[in-house]
Amino acid sequence: MDPKIPPQFKGAQTDAYSEIIFDDDAAAMQHFQTVRKRFLDVNSWEFFAGEEKAEFSLRDENGELTLEEPKVNHFIKIKVPLLHNSDDGYDWVQIEEIQEEITPAKESVFIKVRPSQNPTKPENDTKHFLDSDATSNFIIKREGTKVCAEVHARNETPNTDDHTLLEKIRDKIVALGGMLLGSKIQWEGFTSGLIKYEEE
Repeated sequence: MDPKIPPQFKGAQTDAYSEIIFDDDAAAMQHFQTVRKRFLDVNSWEFFAGEEKAEFSLRDENGELTLEEPKVNHFIKIKVPLLHNSDDGYDWVQIEEIQEEITPAKESVFIKVRPSQNPTKPENDTKHFLDSDATSNFIIKREGTKVCAEVHARNETPNTDDHTLLEKIRDKIVALGGMLLGSKIQWEGFTSGLIKYEEE
């Protein structure tokens, strides 16, 4: 396991992994650049997210839509399929770490996000179906002729703090559904879509 992935200490965890092996390093390096472009275009993530698509949009520190590459302290606004957050229908996470590594033999980009408040509102409570101990950790990587994408979700427990009864019920339904049923399927669809090879 990549040392950047946080340890698991409570709740559920999910691991999704997809890879493609190329005939030579040059082909893998070229495709990794395609994967990197997809990965850093957060506003397009829904196109790679499989059947039950969540919607993603990258937001700056004030919650305004941005078309830049993601940066630490940016937010991602998410609409979960079927069960929407009562806070305008969206859940929020904040980017707290980005690392990129480039060597002749290996290239990788790592992004860690954590459930957060809605930056467009004065309330400071977490607007997400998981509590703030949870993280989602995204990695794209090239090692020689192999290109892979990974998602590692850690410490997933429902967010039931400072919510109305209906919000608590919704968060438990979405969190348990995500942790026990749909999370791994969705993230495997996402990793597979990110690294998909399409001949020009």
